[in-house]
Amino acid sequence: MPVKMVLEKGKVPVKIYTEEVDSHALDQLTNISQLPFIHSHVAAMPDVHIGIGATVGAVIPTKGAIIPAAVGVDIGCFVGETKVPLLDGTQATLKELVERGGEYWVYAIDKHKKMTAAKATARLTRKNAQLMKIVLDNDEEILCTPDHQFMLREGGWCEAKDLLPQMSLMPFKSPLTISQSGESLTNPTLSRRGVREYFDVPAGNHKVKFVEHLEQWEDVYCLTVPEYENFALSAGVFVHNCGMNATRLSLKASDLPDNLKRVRLAIEDAVPVGFARHKSIYAKNSTIKSLDKVFDKKIIVKHPVITKMLKKPYQTWTQQLGTLGGGNHFIELCLDENQEVWIMLHSGSRGIGNVIGRYFINLAKKDMEKHTAQLPHRDLAYFKEGAKHFDDYVEAVHWAQEYALCNRREMMRLIIEALRKPLPPFNITKEAINCHHNYVAIEEHFGEQVYLTRKGAIRAGDEELGIIPGSMGDKSYIVRGKGNPESFCSCSHGAGRKMSRTEAKRRFNADDMETQTQGVECRKDKKIVDEIPGAYKSIDEVMENQNDLVEVVHTLKQVVCVKG
Repeated sequence: MPVKMVLEKGKVPVKIYTEEVDSHALDQLTNISQLPFIHSHVAAMPDVHIGIGATVGAVIPTKGAIIPAAVGVDIGCFVGETKVPLLDGTQATLKELVERGGEYWVYAIDKHKKMTAAKATARLTRKNAQLMKIVLDNDEEILCTPDHQFMLREGGWCEAKDLLPQMSLMPFKSPLTISQSGESLTNPTLSRRGVREYFDVPAGNHKVKFVEHLEQWEDVYCLTVPEYENFALSAGVFVHNCGMNATRLSLKASDLPDNLKRVRLAIEDAVPVGFARHKSIYAKNSTIKSLDKVFDKKIIVKHPVITKMLKKPYQTWTQQLGTLGGGNHFIELCLDENQEVWIMLHSGSRGIGNVIGRYFINLAKKDMEKHTAQLPHRDLAYFKEGAKHFDDYVEAVHWAQEYALCNRREMMRLIIEALRKPLPPFNITKEAINCHHNYVAIEEHFGEQVYLTRKGAIRAGDEELGIIPGSMGDKSYIVRGKGNPESFCSCSHGAGRKMSRTEAKRRFNADDMETQTQGVECRKDKKIVDEIPGAYKSIDEVMENQNDLVEVVHTLKQVVCVKG
């Protein structure tokens, strides 16, 4: 469906993809549109509802400023000079691909470990990210962020910071012969027309020679490869692209037990929920060291008050890695239209991320004390690019986003381990990790490079995959973006609340919860009544209102749901 409503009360229009918007959310959207640095317009997704500071479901393009109340930060990948082989026999750097724009045919590995063609788009993912160096046995050097994943020879994945000397990586060798001028000398049907041919991966492997953590920061880039979620580097290996929070297993509905309570309890036993944490550190030592290096040596040195806002900060953030949290965070077992089993999860940066967010929101308000009267609302205080705390804020919220990434990966590992006890043997047949829905990215829209904030919205670029969950008694969707420019290539991140938690607790009770979650193995007590399906908008209506933004790839029905 096209835009349903347009607000014209601010400096720019607000384009809204639903008519179901409460008056408080409309006021918030109007306030955002009155800020002097908004580019083109503000977009509001079909799940839009009132939020803390800024409206949930808002997509906000800004020039030269960022609003802390509306932001997380995207995850980065490789330096701009990293070369990628293209199917026409040439190669280009990631930075060159971003500057050129458009789609490119690259090499990828399919589920059968065959090399094939894949469409990709390039983008700048983060500014001033810390780097590390990977040197291969062919003496090729790769500069990337510590969290980027490399494909192992057997088909698994390993983050750069966890690579060790002599580890075997999936090797890449172009089926094309490249001339010194960069032109293709031989050109199989795989290339220019994008005709799908499949090639065996070269024999042998590339081994890691050594790994070095660097005191070096640069802007970083990545490719999005929707169909295969990986791509080849000219250095001779395959790496992961940017993805989501869903994992498909080799199980069918018929493989699940009739009573799923044991499955739910196994997950709840493995993953602490609410304010709880693990009794000891469960995450890898390399993950803790990498996170602590930035948090302790960079963020806390300049902003020590952050540690005073959280009881036992080091113990809390290290032992909350691999925990769910509360509110609308969830772990679900779902069935798709082919009766295949998926794991879906939604969580974030836990207590430490919350503290970092609150600290910098208050700092922005303090920095703007003399100018507060000029703001439409105090919660919209902002940091201007080049101002005293702008770079500190970007660094801190990126750390929180990286923490969230590590938290979800650790949870997924714990969930898979836990499910191996009550379920038959299984493999992972499709993995997609980290579909961010509260972040800012540097993107180009309507002819300008902007900071694009998605608060409670996800990126839905052309052919890019995403996840849109419904309420705990409804459906969820794996979707493919249509790259709609009016929505800034965005879509909703869920169904969206239609009433507050307080109102949900007033209206509903445990009996209502039992009725509305029939067929789903979950807690049904009064403590989670605020998450009852009746408190959310209809996911069917939300999806209908954004059929201009995405197309459905898979429809998932929850059979197990764990809530905080």
